[in-house]
This record gives sequence, C-alpha cells and structure tokens, in this order.
Amino acid sequence: MRRILHKWIRFAVFVYFSLHVGAGAFAQSPITIEQLLAKPATWQLSSSLDYRSVMSAAGMFERQSNVSTGVRYGVSSRLELNAQLQMQQFTLAGAVPKVREQNQAISVGANWLAMPESNRPALLLEARAMLASSGAARRQYLSGGQFAVTTYKSIDPLVLSLSTSINLQRGYRLDSVTVSPGSSWRIAPGVNFAANSSVTLFGGAAFERRNATGLGSGRVLGPTERLGIHAGVALSVARAHSLFVTADLATDRSGGMRVQWFYEF
Repeated sequence: MRRILHKWIRFAVFVYFSLHVGAGAFAQSPITIEQLLAKPATWQLSSSLDYRSVMSAAGMFERQSNVSTGVRYGVSSRLELNAQLQMQQFTLAGAVPKVREQNQAISVGANWLAMPESNRPALLLEARAMLASSGAARRQYLSGGQFAVTTYKSIDPLVLSLSTSINLQRGYRLDSVTVSPGSSWRIAPGVNFAANSSVTLFGGAAFERRNATGLGSGRVLGPTERLGIHAGVALSVARAHSLFVTADLATDRSGGMRVQWFYEF
C-alpha cells in the first residue's frame, strides 16, 4: 500500500512540475524602464534564486527552489533576443518517504517594443519557446510557449504597467498516463516608484487561471484560479550591476522570495 501511495505522490509532483515549469521559466524581471529591453549592442547576464513553499489540501508541505541563468542581447533600440537555463527542485516534506525531484528546462525568446512611449503608453510584445525540458520521469523537446503583451506609462516618479500573457504546453506521456496540460492566462497590473536614481520600489497583483488538465481515461485536474500580490526593491549596487529582491503571496497558500542579479557589458 505504501509503495502505491508513494508512486501516486511522485506522479502528482511530476504533473505539478509540468504545469508550473512554464511559469518559472517564463517569469519576467520586475518592470522598470531599464529592464524592459537590453540596450542596443549590449549583452546582459542574469542570475536568480527563487524559493517558495505551499501547503497542499492534503496537509503536505511542498518546498520549491529554482536557480536560473540567462543572457540577453540588444539587437536594436526596440528588439531583444534572450535565452534562459532553469533548474528546479521539488521536495514534498509530508510524503512518506520524502519525495524529491529535480528538473531542467531551456528556453529562448524575443522582446519587441512595438510602440515606444510618447503621449500614449508604450507597448511591448514578448514571445518565448521552451526548447527542451527534462526530469527523472520524462524528456520533451519544443514543449511549449508563451506570448505576452505589456503596456506601461511613466508618470515621474511612477511607472504604471499592465501585462497579460498566455502559456501553452504540449501533451506528453508520464509512465502509462497521457497528460494534456491546460493552457493558462494571466493578467498583472503593477506600479514602480523611483525613490532616487539608485533605488526603485515596486509592487503589484496578478490573477491567473489554468484550464483543466486531462490525465487520461477521462480524468481531469482543475481548472484552477489564484490571486497573488508581490512587492520588492530594485537597487543599482555598482556600475553595470543591479539587484532585485521580491516577495510574493497567493491565495493557493503559496509564498516565496526571489533574488535577481543583472550585469551589463
């Protein structure tokens, strides 16, 4: 009985990762004018550490850590190309025995400033493709993509923004089960306050809905909805270096903290 329970707990963890790796991999930097696009003919390296936890309905405490490294290049004043490598680890502390899984993903993308800011708000279009993802249970290529639209308006010393995005993922087989991930969409208003030339305070909210995911044989997981808030600070710590620290909470009883570092050259 314990072996069967352990198998299904592992299955649940894999499904959870498949539904949420896109959100982690596609996650964007906090919106500031400087971080929207890499400067023309400029490279930017980034590294981030993300830790979060959630208490499931079954009373199991899940911890998730994420480490990512990315590179961005400014092709022009309105176009950026980028790539990111992400490594995630899930630990399900309430399971007997404890479940721990590791997953990796690599993605590429492009950001295009379709409408620069003038008397009207700016309009930024983003597209990203998941080239490959792997874990202990599966390996998949061209596994999904994201499309996003962000509009923002500067009202010195504030920057107001509104972002909408949709995530799509291909189906796959996990053991003997066919998983058909549901698409998800997200809308997120935000505000930034420039305290001075080196410090920016930011915050916002987000509503996300994930459509039902099929698990084969007519079984369905979801749909699910959640509302979250976040707040943080951005620091210009040295020439060409910047640091972002963000904390967030959501109605699905999850919360976490992210530290991001950027370097331009």
